[in-house]
Amino acid sequence: MNNKLTLGALAAIASISLSSCQQPSTPAAEVAAETSAVTNECLLQIVEDLPTTQAFLKDPIPDEDIQRIVNAGINAPSAMNKQPWHFTVVSNAELIQQMAQDQQAAMKKMQMPPKDAPKAGEGDKPKPPTSKGPKSAMGDSPVVIVISCAEGSELDAGLACESMNNMANLLGYGTKIASSPSIYLNGENKAAYYEKLQIPEGQRVVTVLLLGKINTELYDAKTAATPRNPKEQVVSFVK
Repeated sequence: MNNKLTLGALAAIASISLSSCQQPSTPAAEVAAETSAVTNECLLQIVEDLPTTQAFLKDPIPDEDIQRIVNAGINAPSAMNKQPWHFTVVSNAELIQQMAQDQQAAMKKMQMPPKDAPKAGEGDKPKPPTSKGPKSAMGDSPVVIVISCAEGSELDAGLACESMNNMANLLGYGTKIASSPSIYLNGENKAAYYEKLQIPEGQRVVTVLLLGKINTELYDAKTAATPRNPKEQVVSFVK
């Protein structure tokens, strides 16, 4: 979301609150309604254009905030209310670093060109990178929530992940949803990882949610969603 818009909304809330203190004649209900309207608009804007954080600070997240984020996932909707998910909240720096290293190795292996691929200068020229800044690795985040679920319940797990993602943003944290860690978490070291992460029997890791305060000193540390496809292309209205 546009940071200026957020700050503007918060400033408006502060202004309304201040004016209510300076003007005793203003009806309390009217001031409350104005404050509520500004607050609601700010919240709507946050959810409407959730940003992706590309770099985090190492600052820890208070337990009370973690509990609120997890509660949002617990209370997410699921088919027939089966709640077929499990959330592993990882704040152990050593384990997160291990996960980060394994993720980098797995991604590097996936990006290796095949043996018969043309060498640089032959055939089509390689496309230049499109990223404007560093992409957050697992080790950048002080907290990682590993989300697992029963087979066939990936949609339910996704809803829970999105609920936690929204709550974290509303609490002022940066987030990044990443499915690529599932490649190595479900790979050759699956048994060891599942034991460390306490993944329930019969469930499979599907995605992770990275959480933390945004590192604003790094370029492109926080970006809004990439350009969306035209609404008429992805939405049908049947009246």
